Amino acid sequence: MMKTNKIIALLSLVLIPMMASAQWTQDTTFKATDGDSFFENHGVAVDGQGRVWIQSYYWVTEDLITQRDLGDDGVPDTISTGAIYVYNQDGTPADFSPLIDIEYEDESTPADTLYRRWNGESYEAMSGRGIEADYNGDIIISSFDRLIKISHESVKAVAKVVVNGSSLTEASADRDGNIYVSNVAATDAPIYKYDSNLENPEELVTLTSGFSRDFQVSPDGNTIWWAGYTGPGVLEYSREDEFSSFPTVPDTVLRGYKVESFDLHPQTYHLWIGSGSLNDVPAEGIQPQTWYAFDYATLGSDETRMDSIQWAAGADISAGYDESRPRGLDFSADGQTAFVGVFNGLSTEFDVQKFTTEQVYTSNEDENKNEIPEGFSLEQNYPNPFNPTTNIEYTINQAGPVTLKVYDMTGREVATLVNARMSAGEHVVSFDASNLSSGVYIYSLQANGVRLTNKMTLIK
Repeated sequence: MMKTNKIIALLSLVLIPMMASAQWTQDTTFKATDGDSFFENHGVAVDGQGRVWIQSYYWVTEDLITQRDLGDDGVPDTISTGAIYVYNQDGTPADFSPLIDIEYEDESTPADTLYRRWNGESYEAMSGRGIEADYNGDIIISSFDRLIKISHESVKAVAKVVVNGSSLTEASADRDGNIYVSNVAATDAPIYKYDSNLENPEELVTLTSGFSRDFQVSPDGNTIWWAGYTGPGVLEYSREDEFSSFPTVPDTVLRGYKVESFDLHPQTYHLWIGSGSLNDVPAEGIQPQTWYAFDYATLGSDETRMDSIQWAAGADISAGYDESRPRGLDFSADGQTAFVGVFNGLSTEFDVQKFTTEQVYTSNEDENKNEIPEGFSLEQNYPNPFNPTTNIEYTINQAGPVTLKVYDMTGREVATLVNARMSAGEHVVSFDASNLSSGVYIYSLQANGVRLTNKMTLIK
């Protein structure tokens, strides 16, 4: 009997943009700007009820009637301000959108206006700096130098902290509810860790250079990826456990990527990064305006692209790209819907796009995620390495259409081994690679809504 194989299903999407374009489809019915005036996206987050929160950078999208009358004309001042817009996944506005100010659950803390602040003399403008959903689906807003945590159930603030320094990055969160943030300008700036109530700050590392809109923390809080998108790649700070210190000198991974946004896939925990733009051009072979996924456990040694989503450019300005800069990404809880946002999307009619996939995501990374349905498996080929033939065994739990394909590491399909309706049970397929060169290849099985993949090595 073959052993149950729990290979992470997302490996089937290893295959760079040409493969990913067949997996992720833009839902053009989602147009979040219909009836709203937000622009210059600075963050996207999906809350615990599946609603999509969109943050603009600027503060001139709405009008705010103040409680002051600076002109002494008996009429309260009306000033321009910004808002956060919240949508259901079908693109209809949530009933509480737009959010211009935030009320607090304790009913005693004064409401916070998100984009304007009275400094004693004038209405100070504050930009939107990022928006993140934590593992409970609550929303963390970076509003210039403040972090505000909002319950996705009450849509009221439950915590706030003013962080030392100037403009903040987008926040990140770990599985225990701790919240992390830093400053965009990273010279001598610390990365702060707060508890889930935005209290008990701790300085984890001191950044020495770089300029980042966003960064990402691993689920266990023991690895930090700092973009510094003006630098050579992503800086990785990694410690052994929560009782250890982070190194002062990080590793550099994902060289050549100019990252402005990060996210972790909610099912596979693959690390997704924005590749860069025409403003910050990535290295040769990396497509701008694209989000790529990686197995973060192998960064620095194996940086195979596991998946990708490309922004649907609105104009052919330069080699099919436009001015847009990848600035926001988040997924639905099942990982099958992605929302991506860009800054400077001047040639599109909206700054946030929705993509969907029929991919069923399963993983064995930890006990919190679903396993592959019983009766499905894709075994390691044998022999492996091989020259030039090998056998591939798989099992399906019910009859139906089956495809088994082989790809090279650039995503090019090199063989179709099965493309037919197959009976339930165990099957063995022989693969002859006589016409291929030595190297690592990916074989991918798709059947009954489940996709599994594995790697094999040809040595001649």
